[in-house]
Parts: sequence; structure tokens; C-alpha cells
Amino acid sequence: MKIKNYKKVKNNCYQIYFIDNQKEITLYDDIILKYNLLLKKEITEKELIEIQKENEKLNCYYKAIHYVTNKNRAKKEIKEYLKRNGFDYQQIENTITKLEEKNIINEENYIEAFVNDQLKLTANGPKKIKKKLMDLEFAEEKIEDYLAKIPDEIWHEKLKHSIIKKTKANKKEGSNKIKEKILFTFIREGFNKEEILSILEMINIPKNNQALEKEAEKLYNKLNKKYKEKELFFQIKGRLINKGFLYEDIEEVLEGIKKISIK
Repeated sequence: MKIKNYKKVKNNCYQIYFIDNQKEITLYDDIILKYNLLLKKEITEKELIEIQKENEKLNCYYKAIHYVTNKNRAKKEIKEYLKRNGFDYQQIENTITKLEEKNIINEENYIEAFVNDQLKLTANGPKKIKKKLMDLEFAEEKIEDYLAKIPDEIWHEKLKHSIIKKTKANKKEGSNKIKEKILFTFIREGFNKEEILSILEMINIPKNNQALEKEAEKLYNKLNKKYKEKELFFQIKGRLINKGFLYEDIEEVLEGIKKISIK
């Protein structure tokens, strides 16, 4: 196969045009130099197959490099990305090996960076962080080794800060309901139930009395035509308890509504 000419294109590649069959191929400059193609005028079909195979290996590697340039990636993510881009098993495995040899993939560094980001940027606790890393196919032992290096005080302060933030954001529900929601929320986020309850005991949960008064009035207006007084206030009280308001606060608010309704 006789080479007609070369044309430099983007991404450090050349297009090579052949005289015989109007065929053209795109090769990386590394391959051009390796096979001394700028000086050759002709190559065989066998050489072309070998060259294209080498070029595809390099293409797989460069795709992976581009993928990890702006964001740290786990081995599993890189493999899935390359598979989506049409590379076969052996090409992907060769690329992964090369990335590991050059320390571009480093499991310990990834785990450390991932955990630190989760600590700073999310409300996730140690159990959820561990699950995320295991979903990325990191070894459980490696994950636990790094998590064990983080002092308990850091997790405690992170949890406390997140809980206080949640309590301040809830302006519509009673303190019991707020506690219940916080408990289930942070169990899902990967914290221990006992530690969550311990912090809830320590902090001041807002009573949200304005929300209680507003909800009681709304229920009174909704139900006062359906129930007589004794049953009416029983129904209101039950619904307010279900919304997490404290019994003594409900009693106080309902006494005020009773006085107004009598007038």
C-alpha cells in the first residue's frame, strides 16, 4: 500500500492517505514515530493491521487519561467508561495496568480524597461513605483502614452540625416529629442510631409554637362542623400529636381556642 500524503489533525494525530484505494487512516504521532511512517513510502497490509492495533491501544489509553484529567476516578469507573466507548476487555486491562504503573490510578489516594470530600461536602456518615466506596469495588479492608484514622470527634461534630442545621430548617412540625425525621434521616446517611439520639438529647429542638397555633386553628376550622366540642378537640389533639407537637403545648393552645370559641 503506497502512502500518498499526511495531514496533521487535532489531538496529536495525523491522517494518512493511500494512493491505491483512496483509503485514509488516523494515527497518533507516537505511532507515526514508532513505525517511522514519515519516511516510509509504502507499507504492507500486515504492517497496517499491526499499526492500527497499536494505535487502538494508544487510543484507549489516551481516552482514559482524558477521562481522569479533571476528576479523580476509580478503576471501576474507568473500565465502564472505556467499555462504553467500544474498547475490548484486553485493551481496557492493558490501559488499567499502564495507569497503575504510572501511579495515575492509586487506590489509597482515591480512598483518602473521596473520604475527605465526603466529610467536607456532604452530610454522609462513615457507613454510607463505606458503602459508596464498596460500590466502586474497593476492598473493604482498605476502606476501613482509612476510616479508622479519622478521630471520632470529627464524625461527632459533623453529625451535630448537620442535625442543628436540620432542626433550624424545620419551621412547620413539632419537636417530636422533628426528632423522628432527624433520626431516620441520619441513620440513612450512615451514622449510628445511639450517637444521633445522644446529640438530640443535648441540643435544643425548637417547639415551633407558631406552627402549632396555625395548625390547630386550621384543624378547628376544618373539623368544627363535623364534630361536637368534646370530640372536636379530641380529634384536633390526636392529629397535632401525630404531627409531633408536645402534649402540654397542644393543651395550652387548645385552651386558648376554646376560650375564643365560647365568646
